[in-house]
Amino acid sequence: MLQITSLSKSFDKGKTFALEDVSFNLKAGQVCAIVGESGSGKTTLVRLIAGLERPDHGSIAMNGKTIASLDKFVQPEKRKIGLVFQEYALFPHLTILDNVLYGISKGKNKKKRAQEMLDLVGLSEMGKRYPHQLSGGQQQRVALARALAPQPSLLILDEPFSNLDTLLRTQLRNEVFDIIKKTEVTVLFVTHDTQDALSVADEILILQKGKVVQKDVAANLYVKPNTLYVASLFGSTVHINQNLQTAFKCPLKETCCHAIRNDKIKVSPSSHETDCEYITTAKVIKKIELGDSVQLLLKLESGEQLTVMTKDKNIADTITVGFNSTDILEFEQE
Repeated sequence: MLQITSLSKSFDKGKTFALEDVSFNLKAGQVCAIVGESGSGKTTLVRLIAGLERPDHGSIAMNGKTIASLDKFVQPEKRKIGLVFQEYALFPHLTILDNVLYGISKGKNKKKRAQEMLDLVGLSEMGKRYPHQLSGGQQQRVALARALAPQPSLLILDEPFSNLDTLLRTQLRNEVFDIIKKTEVTVLFVTHDTQDALSVADEILILQKGKVVQKDVAANLYVKPNTLYVASLFGSTVHINQNLQTAFKCPLKETCCHAIRNDKIKVSPSSHETDCEYITTAKVIKKIELGDSVQLLLKLESGEQLTVMTKDKNIADTITVGFNSTDILEFEQE
């Protein structure tokens, strides 16, 4: 349904690239999350797809038709793309119903369609209210209704929950995607929150410094991350650098980069050795109780510091930590 081919964009005449040689496909009805830290190129990618920027190289096609390339450019309003932003972008002087109507440019039954969208998002009785009379979550649903009203082929959600507190964000995210599933619209969901992405996306695309580093299903991103960066996005991860290899007596391939999930590091509550291939003793510098777990800041024999988690609250001042070779993640050098 969406085909991105070798897409690049620079804002300083090619000295640096906000987006560089990005390619991926998106199937109809699929939810794809785009994840990356600030400056990774998420917003630039969205603006290019929506038609708010022109690409310097590459092409964008929807349903087999090119909508952007070096020699072709379809105007944003003709792309059948719906946008929902984190700021909601509702008109304060218009009622909720009129805000939704604003998204529908044609059609004899505009008002009926707008009311159907308000029904869909659970705000059927609030059409005469104004945005300031609604909660943040309700305003977000109005923005969604407005974006869905013209029946877009593609819906782009750009950090739609980042302004909300954690509890409301989780609740609203679930509500919004329940609504979206009913419409069967194809979705690009831009977020920096990996939990949001894992909760709703069929596939997740990882951007780093303007490049795609991995596009995969959630399970593979955890078990088979392509890079240390991807691994660190999906779970607490320790880079096994040269000093840690020396401390744990685990010489690894110098041509590769290695890491281990924090939950794979085993802790013995005393200085007795754990049943692991690679072990070292450590002094406990600090303990932080986090509900049913304890976070330990350790100083290893080598002088290296390491943070680990354990369920055991009866920890001595000196303990043993270790891990097994089967739990080591291996990547090409970044």
